[in-house]
Amino acid sequence: VLLGHNGSGKSTLARHLNALLQPTEGTVWINGHDTKEQREWLEIRKTAGMVFQNPDNQIIASVVEEDVAFGPENMGVPTEEIWQRVTKSLESVDMTAYRYHSPNKLSGGQKQRIAIAGIMAMRPSCMVLDEATAMLDPSGRREVLEAVHRLNKEVLEAVRELNRKEKVTVILITHHMDEAVDADRVLVMDQGQIAMDGTPKEVFSRVEELQKLELDVPQITELAWQLKQQGMPFSDGILTQEQFIHELEQILQPGGKGTGYVADSI
Repeated sequence: VLLGHNGSGKSTLARHLNALLQPTEGTVWINGHDTKEQREWLEIRKTAGMVFQNPDNQIIASVVEEDVAFGPENMGVPTEEIWQRVTKSLESVDMTAYRYHSPNKLSGGQKQRIAIAGIMAMRPSCMVLDEATAMLDPSGRREVLEAVHRLNKEVLEAVRELNRKEKVTVILITHHMDEAVDADRVLVMDQGQIAMDGTPKEVFSRVEELQKLELDVPQITELAWQLKQQGMPFSDGILTQEQFIHELEQILQPGGKGTGYVADSI
């Protein structure tokens, strides 16, 4: 996962990963291919598939299934395999029911799922999602938000399945800190440089440094951190509700590590 405030360089870096941008100095190598060499661009883009924040930038066909099939067709994938990939990719993002619809009649969130399915169908060895879940977060009534967040998780889980089963590297650029919790590695950018690099626990343990970089931390992480500032002996880098509850139980049980704090509070 790649984090950073607006203007930190996240999207610029992402566009270097599939040669949409070329470096003015230095060299970017993608799987052994130099991004400055135009003859290498096709292989680079087969390697690194990009999903943008605005799906209208990459949806081109008039029917959903044709749009998902577009990439594999250009790669010369056999026809029978193309349609197998289309079916599986649409199932992964819960868009099978819209297979024969026009993308123009879909909502922004539905278009984004089609764009993600299109990249999944190409089976790249690296998938770059540049704020790709932003379109899935509309404002509105609570039940609408809950449904959208649930779908958001399902889409991300489908992407993670690609990572686990197909060994596809997933680079997720996001403002949603909760999405970074499950990452293998988190990089924080600031002014085009890497400001932090580590596991989610290592990075989110540095709450004050992240705040100085205009970034939040997962809500449960901030709660544990704030309680620690008040004297409760929470560990650094609490990432999940389960971890928080477990530590809280340890703190509050008789003779536990928080006995002195509880007695002082009483």
